[in-house]
Amino acid sequence: MNKITLPLFAIPIIGIMTANAGISSDMYLPAFPAVAKDFDVSPSKIQTSLSVFFIGFGIGQIFYGPISDSVGRKWVILIGLLSYGILSALCAVSTSIDLFIGLRFFQGFAGASGAVLGRAIIRDVFEGAELAKAMSLLMLVLTAGPMIAPLIGSFFLELAGWRSIFWVLALYGVLWCILILLIIPETLKKENHRPFKLYDLVQSFSMVLKHKSAMGYTLCVAFGFATLFAYITATPFIYMNIYGVTPKEYAIFFAVNVGAMALFTVINRKIVDRFTLNNLLKIWTWVLVLASSALLFGIYTNYAGVWGLAVPLFFIIGSLSPIAANGISGCLRPFAHNAGMASSVFGVFQFGGGGLIGAIIAQLNDGTAHPLGLVIISCAVISFSVLRLMNRNDV
Repeated sequence: MNKITLPLFAIPIIGIMTANAGISSDMYLPAFPAVAKDFDVSPSKIQTSLSVFFIGFGIGQIFYGPISDSVGRKWVILIGLLSYGILSALCAVSTSIDLFIGLRFFQGFAGASGAVLGRAIIRDVFEGAELAKAMSLLMLVLTAGPMIAPLIGSFFLELAGWRSIFWVLALYGVLWCILILLIIPETLKKENHRPFKLYDLVQSFSMVLKHKSAMGYTLCVAFGFATLFAYITATPFIYMNIYGVTPKEYAIFFAVNVGAMALFTVINRKIVDRFTLNNLLKIWTWVLVLASSALLFGIYTNYAGVWGLAVPLFFIIGSLSPIAANGISGCLRPFAHNAGMASSVFGVFQFGGGGLIGAIIAQLNDGTAHPLGLVIISCAVISFSVLRLMNRNDV
């Protein structure tokens, strides 16, 4: 059988599709106050809409990989993206906050198809050094997407209101359907198709859950990333309503923090050969805990105003990229033949758990930044502690 190839320009297309979670959540962050005003609801209701999106996104990751292993990648992606586009359009015309929240859950579930299967396509096509190069380009797009998404969102918010952001997301879903249909071939060879069996899915999922070391790394990352979801959920109102930051200025603050993730990733790559995987995670979780402590101090003392939040958050958000990179390596290490399922479990805890934390912080909203500081320091300490309790003998 002829080798399946992809043109170089196909990788950015796949990368943007893989960045669905960041694009779909970050683009409408600057619009939080406007959405709350339009629906005449409290900020916590709008924060809940973000939390349920991530929960749907996490649950979706369980199914798309095994289903695509059975029927192929392309049509699963096309159905997922088309559903995502339709659901985005329905969000744009929502007439009530409850309908909007429900649609956001299903939008997240549909959007998970691109995130899961984008990486699967790259793995199908590339091997060895070419795989590393393709993944590097993919990660570049993954970083750039969330960085510019709030800026794009703030532009359309000022141009035509918050609903226009979801029309843009709907257009993106349809356009990417067309691009995938025309440019991306089916990458899973027929001889590699595996029948989908729910029992096997449950068994494989259970095997990962029972592995102490893998779950230690998974929970370390899940609680670490919970600080990111708390940040995404709470900061639009904190920055814009408490500190008087404009939507465009908030988008810049957000972009700088995404840039911190890229910077810390580069630092991690520079030192990765000098430390064991476990020691690397100890270093980065220390950074997370110390920065979270500084954030709590800044919030409760109001020291330096908005910069008392912005500077610690730079280090908090920046540390999460190497925590995730090292954590998923540790999680997948014991599962050479079940890496896909281990990756799905990892994704469920990362996004589903993060969504639950976002829902908690939405309920704790008291009009101050105090819940943000308390939730972030709690999650940071748990992340730090889980690693030491469950992975103390790992290297």
